[in-house]
Amino acid sequence: MKAHLAALALAATALLPAGAATAHAAATGPRIISIPAGQTHCPSGYVCLFRDYEFQGGGYGFASGSSIGFLGDIGFNDVMSSWANDSGIRYCWYVDADFEGDSHEMKPGYRVNVLPQENDLASSLRPC
Repeated sequence: MKAHLAALALAATALLPAGAATAHAAATGPRIISIPAGQTHCPSGYVCLFRDYEFQGGGYGFASGSSIGFLGDIGFNDVMSSWANDSGIRYCWYVDADFEGDSHEMKPGYRVNVLPQENDLASSLRPC
């Protein structure tokens, strides 16, 4: 039984897009891409979160319509300093997991360095 489950998990992992972060993140719905340090571009159809100001330090992109209830599932809780929304739809990031706490709008087409008092606070993300 263990071998069957391991094979099933391996097969499911093979279905993830290149750079997908975790099996849990894939299971909750978002198509996630990893953005390597040094790349500041957010692909069309994605909303992107960056570790540092000026879209530096690497981060993650989430396909349009995706949501993630806890950024810690991909090792990105409370580390966002800038974002770019090229998804074509309005997004919101939240200071707490499960879309709780203060929400912050991310308009389509905008690229933003968060305010100092908002730095490193994002814990969840979804269309709003």
